[in-house]
Amino acid sequence: MRDVDLVVEADEAGAAAFVRDLAQELSAAAQPHGRFGTAVLTLPAGDRLDVAAARRETYASPGALPAVALPAAIEEDLARRDFTVNAMALALAPERRPRLVDPFGGAGDLASRTLRVLHPASFVDDPTRALRAVRYANRGGLRLDAATRKAIARAVGEGAFDRVSGDRLRRELSKIFDEPRRAAAVRLLRGLGIDRAIAPELKRVRGEDTRLRRVEALAREGAEPEASWLAYLLAWAGALRPAGLHAVADRLALAGSERARLLAWPATRRRLRPGLARRSVSEIARRIGGLSPDERLAASALLPPEDRRALAAARRRVARRPFTLRGADLVAAGVAPGEAIGRALDRTRDAIHDGRIAGRDALAFAIRIARGRR
Repeated sequence: MRDVDLVVEADEAGAAAFVRDLAQELSAAAQPHGRFGTAVLTLPAGDRLDVAAARRETYASPGALPAVALPAAIEEDLARRDFTVNAMALALAPERRPRLVDPFGGAGDLASRTLRVLHPASFVDDPTRALRAVRYANRGGLRLDAATRKAIARAVGEGAFDRVSGDRLRRELSKIFDEPRRAAAVRLLRGLGIDRAIAPELKRVRGEDTRLRRVEALAREGAEPEASWLAYLLAWAGALRPAGLHAVADRLALAGSERARLLAWPATRRRLRPGLARRSVSEIARRIGGLSPDERLAASALLPPEDRRALAAARRRVARRPFTLRGADLVAAGVAPGEAIGRALDRTRDAIHDGRIAGRDALAFAIRIARGRR
């Protein structure tokens, strides 16, 4: 079970009673969210059920969160959805047999691989739906119909995205980059004008398609399995100057390490600029030292093939020959504390990474260096 949503035609009290009864029947733990008459049920095996009361929604202003009204009929609840393919339900009671509730023709659109928005003003009311349109179309191989494209263009033209918080934009963008075919998704964002609506600086970037496809290819090959959505944002940013990166970081409300890595992107590119194939393993190891998986993966996409191979080979060599010697080991061996220990450790690390000494010889080598011997 991946994602099961249950909708109850009841007011908040009735929905709460249904949740209690269902939780008892399924021996599930219930976590209610009273604002929308919703709850999450966690089954003993770990599966989850999302339960909500059917509701109506209105928007006080474009980009604002909706005002909710209960109770409502299932057709009213489906009418507040974003696209026809999401506005279908299976009636489980009181009918003896399940019945498809499809008031907007979602089944037909799904059969024709069409993504069609329910309401012309939908993207003005909630512009993040435009990013979801890109994600759904990209995931399911759907085409946006002409009316949906026109509605997105209207939202972009009216500046609706300007009223959406950076946090909401970032979360929707990260979802797009957490799914396959990111390059295709960015092409669609660009084709719809959403890139400039998110941040005008991203509209001025060129060559992002090639960079994103390289990042995807490297990820498929197993490079940097711990990399996140940020690697794709870095690749998209390309050669943006610091002012542009600051603008993107501010617009997406990036904070902490994500913000720091985006702002440090020009320095990262300089550290891993073309020419690595002519460098030693130890020098490559120093250049990637302290970089996150996102930075390494995105930077690799900017390199020519021979440099990408050299970077990957250096990382494998370093992983096979870990450096575990510490300053305390030298002190314990009789070396006086001081700057000489740091220099000895650095040169010993380089010697191990370049294959000039074995790990078992590290301490003796470092002692000789610390004492001024070659």
